[in-house]
Amino acid sequence: MTAYDILRSEWGKFRSIRATLGCLAGALVTTAAYGYLFGLSSARQYLAGSAADQAAFDPTETGFRALVLAGVLVSAVGVLAVTSEYASGTMRVSVAAVPRRSLLLGGKAAVVAVVALVAGPPMALVSFTLSQISLAARNVPSAGLGDPGVLAAVAGAGLFTGLVGLYGVALGFLLRRSAGAVSLGTFLLILPGMAALFPDAIAEWIVVWWPSAAGARVFAVHPGPDGLAPLAGIGVLAATVLALLCAAAAVFRTRDV
Repeated sequence: MTAYDILRSEWGKFRSIRATLGCLAGALVTTAAYGYLFGLSSARQYLAGSAADQAAFDPTETGFRALVLAGVLVSAVGVLAVTSEYASGTMRVSVAAVPRRSLLLGGKAAVVAVVALVAGPPMALVSFTLSQISLAARNVPSAGLGDPGVLAAVAGAGLFTGLVGLYGVALGFLLRRSAGAVSLGTFLLILPGMAALFPDAIAEWIVVWWPSAAGARVFAVHPGPDGLAPLAGIGVLAATVLALLCAAAAVFRTRDV
């Protein structure tokens, strides 16, 4: 099979998996609902804050928080694109049709990456818009799409979701079970939200260098001095995903299906 044939075949398989389409729809709903709710929360904090807190308030920070939660569902899309074949037993057929397993893995990864890459900016746009509507409705300072750096952050969402989708693909090949891969993927993605449970030194490292936290810096419209620069952060996430994909390729080539 040629590369084009592999991509066309993998695209057909992807579209036939109802759960992946449901996860993508759920991710969009998540960004809408939590974008609005995070706006409400930030508005309450602003109104209850001191004059200094209000002066330092950055409405754009609220706009993209929901994308990390949506990333859980995007990673599940990557997982299911792989594990559904193991569950149905069709992975053996796929390997027989494409003996070079690295090409098969590459085809699946390419399809998931493109879908997740395209899905990211609309999710970011929905999250940002609803969060700012929520702020403005309570007479709290809000931002617009025309503000400096906002559109770049919206575009950066595609990089984040694309990489998170590939992260799910890697976990799917490594673990081969939907429940285990989705559970582990979810835990690792949301770990920075639990950083307060760890000793201070470890917590500080997690919120700066943990791949999901570092990658989320691509949404930072006004990056502060306490974290990585947006490109450096997405670079950390990309390097981690690349390492996982290499490990997945090595395991897939040597393990029976």
